[in-house]
Amino acid sequence: MKQNKQYKNWWIDVLLMTGYLFCFYLDLTGIAGHQWLGAAMGVLAVIHLWLHKDWVAAVTKKLFARGYARNRWYYLLDLLIVVGFIVILETGLVISTWLNLTITNYVTWLDVHIYASFVTLGLIVVKVGMHWRWVVNITGRIFGSNSKPLPVVKHPANSSALVPVPVPIKTQDHREVVDRRRFLAMMGVVSLGSILAVSNVLSENALLVVKESGSSGGNDTVSAAAESPTATAASTSAQQAAVSQESAAVANATAEPASAATLAPTIEPTAQAVTSCSVRCPRGCSFPGSCRRYIDQNANSLCDLGECL
Repeated sequence: MKQNKQYKNWWIDVLLMTGYLFCFYLDLTGIAGHQWLGAAMGVLAVIHLWLHKDWVAAVTKKLFARGYARNRWYYLLDLLIVVGFIVILETGLVISTWLNLTITNYVTWLDVHIYASFVTLGLIVVKVGMHWRWVVNITGRIFGSNSKPLPVVKHPANSSALVPVPVPIKTQDHREVVDRRRFLAMMGVVSLGSILAVSNVLSENALLVVKESGSSGGNDTVSAAAESPTATAASTSAQQAAVSQESAAVANATAEPASAATLAPTIEPTAQAVTSCSVRCPRGCSFPGSCRRYIDQNANSLCDLGECL
């Protein structure tokens, strides 16, 4: 019974770790898949905590007792991971397409969401390292690498009698070498997967890019968001409207010269009129194509993530 519980915990932990790493591959899962996968990871985290509720209750009662130093470290690490998951889920819901909230500080919410994911992943790697013996032992039992039956040799004269077979005894030095190899192998796999996940997020430019255009000078750098298709179309429409106003003003000035001096000066909107702008994705896709992030809720044939906020 206890062994079955250990196996159940192992499978839940493996699914939780694997699914959490997949959350870092937004191009693979897409926005919708990322949100559903994140919600599933939250459910698995709650199940994991529920299965260990007895340990949590026991350690909480004796948290400051003598001889509980190691359990206090485990408790503190688990508490930080729980806080990390709460921050990830809350910020993820705020910026999700499920709620579709209108927020002005989208950049801050996304930054907190991503950095909390990085920190929580690091804490999980530390937790796996602290419980590496349990992970290696249960993995060996599940896949049969730790259950090798001893050879049995029958007596040549009496087939029912058994002949003792010498069994090699592992010394302490040999055990330490094997344990070190297992530890390094397990941590190498976990660390490599975590590094690849983090580097994938950074390479995909998932962090918001916010640039402010200059307030003076015609050669000031225009913000990346202002160069998006939506901002460019808006600027072009504004310039056309300004040209139409100028044409009407010239016609009125020709018909009524006396009233020409009373015309209000025309403001020419340029790219500098956009003081600040932010985009959630710098790719600027105008069709779904192969991008799984593409969302077009306003039906303007442009990806909402690349439009100016």
